[in-house]
Amino acid sequence: MTRWMTKALAVTPGVLISTAVTCMVGAVLPAPAALLVFAGGLLAAATLAVGAAEEAAARLLVLSRPVSPAELDCLAGALTLLCRAGLGPPVVQLRVRAGEKAIAAGGFGRHTVVLSSGLLEAIEDGSLPDEQAAAVIAHAAGLVRGGLVRQDPVLAFWTLPWQLLRAICQAISSAGARLPLTSLAWRLRVVVIGVAVVQCLTQHQLWLAVTIGCIGAVSYAMPVWERRWHTMLTDRGDDAADAAGLGPALALFLRRCPRTVSVRRRLHRLESGARPVPALGLVR
Repeated sequence: MTRWMTKALAVTPGVLISTAVTCMVGAVLPAPAALLVFAGGLLAAATLAVGAAEEAAARLLVLSRPVSPAELDCLAGALTLLCRAGLGPPVVQLRVRAGEKAIAAGGFGRHTVVLSSGLLEAIEDGSLPDEQAAAVIAHAAGLVRGGLVRQDPVLAFWTLPWQLLRAICQAISSAGARLPLTSLAWRLRVVVIGVAVVQCLTQHQLWLAVTIGCIGAVSYAMPVWERRWHTMLTDRGDDAADAAGLGPALALFLRRCPRTVSVRRRLHRLESGARPVPALGLVR
């Protein structure tokens, strides 16, 4: 399965749900407001799709800000290693997401890498060596350079309704998880869906039966599709860091993380195929 098919499967349900919710809300709004929602949304999506307004999208959708001069000084050692591999500024633009304590970096769009404030704090207090910081950033920069997150700004904008609904559902499910048998009922939802489909068929409501069946199937398939895309992104980012000569540093960083199945798999890939650090070169 190609990477674009994998991503399409992961994001299409959210896109379709967001489109349906927007149409439902627009249908009950006054005509001028509905026109503003539809026309403004389409214009914003088209602008983001061609790569414009990426900085504004990173500010509003990811809640990030530009890197300050003091933070650039803190990042000097890591940026030297990144520029040596062609993955640092000005090839990518660095931004910071304040309040995120995890040590992380993520690609966004065609040029943007968003750093967590936790990464900067770890560099500043000396708990994260420059090589490991560079490896974490290279992972994200490699996804940006490889085009895997090129359309993430427009997708993040278009799926805002789905993200809001998902956050609400997660909050409700977290609260409901304390109730007995709630988790079991969710796992056995196929029984409820099957009964609903049979009832619709007996009443000759074919389209409703198909709709309910599709929703049920997607509820099982969507987590699988999302995990596959996340795994592909993780592997491509690891490969980019490894190709930049930062694979060993990334492996050292991962050894600081909880030993999940994913982390162990990444360590195996990195430690079995690390490459030497490239020679110093100019960034064009």
